[in-house]
Amino acid sequence: MTPMEKQKKQSRTRAWFQAAWFAVTNGYLRGYTSGKIFDGATKRLCVPGLNCYSCPGAFGACPIGSLQAVLDSRNYKISLYVFGLLTAFGVLFGRLVCGWMCPFGFVQDLFYRIRTKFKKKNLPGHKYLRYVRFVLLIVFVILLPSCVVDATGTGKPTFCEFICPSGLLLGGIPLTILNEGFRAAIGIRFWWKFAILAAVLIGSVFYYRPFCKYLCPLGAIYGVFNPISTYRLEIDHDKCIQCGACQRACGMDIRTFETPNSMDCIRCGSCISACPKGAISSTWGNARSRVASRCFIDDTGTMTQETAAALVPQPAKAVVFGVILILFSVIGFVGGIIGVVNAFMYNLLYEMGTPMTGIFYSLFKLASCLILFFTGIHAIANREKPEKLIVLKERVSKAVLLLVIGIVLMGIAAALNTDALGPYALYTMVFFIMAFSPLLILLAGSLEAQIKGQAKSNAGWTINVILVCIVLLAQLIFLGIAFGLIPHP
Repeated sequence: MTPMEKQKKQSRTRAWFQAAWFAVTNGYLRGYTSGKIFDGATKRLCVPGLNCYSCPGAFGACPIGSLQAVLDSRNYKISLYVFGLLTAFGVLFGRLVCGWMCPFGFVQDLFYRIRTKFKKKNLPGHKYLRYVRFVLLIVFVILLPSCVVDATGTGKPTFCEFICPSGLLLGGIPLTILNEGFRAAIGIRFWWKFAILAAVLIGSVFYYRPFCKYLCPLGAIYGVFNPISTYRLEIDHDKCIQCGACQRACGMDIRTFETPNSMDCIRCGSCISACPKGAISSTWGNARSRVASRCFIDDTGTMTQETAAALVPQPAKAVVFGVILILFSVIGFVGGIIGVVNAFMYNLLYEMGTPMTGIFYSLFKLASCLILFFTGIHAIANREKPEKLIVLKERVSKAVLLLVIGIVLMGIAAALNTDALGPYALYTMVFFIMAFSPLLILLAGSLEAQIKGQAKSNAGWTINVILVCIVLLAQLIFLGIAFGLIPHP
């Protein structure tokens, strides 16, 4: 595959991920029909990107908006929660959030795809304009909300109220269209922000991500973490010929071979796919093979010629297997997180009678779900390599064994204090629904038989796929109940 083909493939992958992330974080469909914002439990959590709290479909809150909500408060002047989340996101991802998980960044990418004769990466004065976002962060996000207060001691969320175009696009305009009360309240401030939004969107047609480069305070925060985040770019100087292909492919116009971890880099990955010598890699990419071989999948194994000749590639079935496995893994991972959070938030002494039993159960469950999660990722990455998918049966078996151990511990804890489990029946159902995990083994075994050409018919495969889909649907329903997204008695 040529660098150009790699770059196009990587661009499509990122676009689909951005669209999926947008749908997940703004998927409250009722909000788009009723004109009311979602107010469930997940709204207390901040999503990584610039995703407005007031968007009718938003399930979470914006970190910048949440930070200002505390800074302009009369009772609180600092939010360790938001600072902690920003630090966590920054240390884990850096500006990978901007490139992959920011809804407004995705919107700018779409506008830049509009074909015009005039296309530039940077505005005139780019060298100095790129520091404006730090000024906005210090002045409009931190100083004005916390220092300029009224008679009651309350400030204003200055950036959100007077500048943020994402809030108007994702929140203000949809609510104005859907809600008559909002339309009646339109004033000069609305049109001021509309002018900023229009300027940014029109500018995005001709210049690559002008808001991200020059105005976004969230990008300024994450950019500081780029050199130390777990996701970093690395240059193999023995391979690099300094041809400039990375800079030409980079929408942020970064000389990657000189400053791979620049504060401006949004980690889109274009430079990696564009490098003709393969000199650019990421720390996550380098760690993938080590993690897979050490913990989940053995990539180092070799096959005899006889074994290889006996394999009958089944790409279509491998894709089905990979999709189902990754869905199952994501659901299992989320369920594991719920288990751990629930265990530590609701004092296991009262919930299950024996704190250590409950903790061990949650940790066992989380560990097994992590194994399933990474195994699913490996299945997707190697969906057209049946010789690597065969080993999944053994690996998934170990994950299910951990789940079974966890369920046994759950049963012991429940037997010690059955009355206390009543208030947490929903979480208990989420835990026990994972007991259906062994069905995945049937699917893996069926796939193995299909790949090896040992299966006499497709009936076993079809039945197993149907069974696993039913399990996935049940898990989605229970997780929806646990999150409050699906009403229950």
